[in-house]
Amino acid sequence: MKQNKKNILDKFPQLKSIPKDKFPKHLLIIPDGNGRWAKKRGKPTFEGHRKGAEVLKKILNDLQQLPIKYVTVWGFSSDNWKRNSEEVSGLMRIFKQYLKKELKELLKDKKKFIHLGRRDRLPKDIVELIETSEKNTKEGDNGYFCLALDFGGEDQEIRIIEKARRLPKQTKITPVVLGKLRDGRGEVPPADLVIRTSGELRLSGLGWLGDYAEFYSIKKLLPDADTEDFVQGIIEYSGRDRRFGGRKE
Repeated sequence: MKQNKKNILDKFPQLKSIPKDKFPKHLLIIPDGNGRWAKKRGKPTFEGHRKGAEVLKKILNDLQQLPIKYVTVWGFSSDNWKRNSEEVSGLMRIFKQYLKKELKELLKDKKKFIHLGRRDRLPKDIVELIETSEKNTKEGDNGYFCLALDFGGEDQEIRIIEKARRLPKQTKITPVVLGKLRDGRGEVPPADLVIRTSGELRLSGLGWLGDYAEFYSIKKLLPDADTEDFVQGIIEYSGRDRRFGGRKE
């Protein structure tokens, strides 16, 4: 583990000069371009998703050595159910395999796993893996790994309203109460930096997860991307002046 940290800092010496508080506290990744990558090569879409998951895993292994407390991967949006059933089934197989392998790594690294999104539409075996992962890593104190599956900003708002209606009538909706109504039960703050692959320049309905987030686009399709592409995004972020709706006089 310590050796990996030395490796990424030696490979990208620019990172050494970034103060700890200039790294994003919460990095959210929108992995995009798997389907286009497969199509360009005459391969099934599933192969693009498989390759993308493989590449992303390596990138995440490298980035976890940086002082970033929360890392979220938006693996499947609420709108992705509109895709053909074969592609959705393939994605679910990948998520299942990924969760099985990732649980061991999370336990070893003492990281906490949190799922963001709905569970009632996900396959039963994936929900069971999510629940097992959250239960077994709940004592993790070395950062968070969040996986957004069946997550969408508008859908989240609807579910928050439904939960709020079930609160005692005298309950005042404060920022703290609102946070606890969100996925993650208040443990996950909005992202500081959103990085999206494939050159797309949109957030695709992140909702509260994208509040005041800085955005960085990688032109490469996910299967063609590497750690350096993401490091460049983090370096650029570290030099930005974040104002959160305010302005300097």
